[in-house]
Amino acid sequence: MRRLEAALELLPSGVVLADIGCDHGKLCLDALTTGKATKVYACDISAPSLDKARAALEGLNAEFVCCDGLEKVPDGYTAVSVCGMGGETMLGILDGFDRDVTLVLQPQTHAFDVRKTLTQNGYRLAKEIIAFERGRYYPVMRFERGNSNLDELQMLFGLDAYEPTEALVAMAEKIKKEHSTYPENERSQRLILAAERVLSNVK
Repeated sequence: MRRLEAALELLPSGVVLADIGCDHGKLCLDALTTGKATKVYACDISAPSLDKARAALEGLNAEFVCCDGLEKVPDGYTAVSVCGMGGETMLGILDGFDRDVTLVLQPQTHAFDVRKTLTQNGYRLAKEIIAFERGRYYPVMRFERGNSNLDELQMLFGLDAYEPTEALVAMAEKIKKEHSTYPENERSQRLILAAERVLSNVK
């Protein structure tokens, strides 16, 4: 499953979606045409990208907001998607965010920090899908308001670390192989051990 397919699957049905960093508007288009969203706010810092989204969403229930993050998005949205950004950038966008909405997030990096920060600030990790695209694995996450008690293994490898999916197993194997080339690196050793624990949970 590709990244935006996974993000679409994780969206509840009938939401008003604020898609941050919408790029050409593909997720917005798919959300509207499948009924996952009744309305979208297509948001991007790039005016040229928004022009492409306007063309893709012509005639559909969409508004367009040229902004950095959520600062200019009108109230009324019930879900937020942020896909294709680094985890640190994503957390900057969500810094201080405290709304009872669904968050669908696909960090390119620092997935551990995204899981840790949000679950320590009033959100629970409700579901996660490992997407595969262009030779890379990407965690795609749905957060909702609530409490979530994740241990370190789940912070590193996600909600399904103890019952790994086929995609998570493949991701753990790749991470173990890649980081085995850095035997003296403390972070690499931590990831290798965590990947081995995930792999040991395969039924």
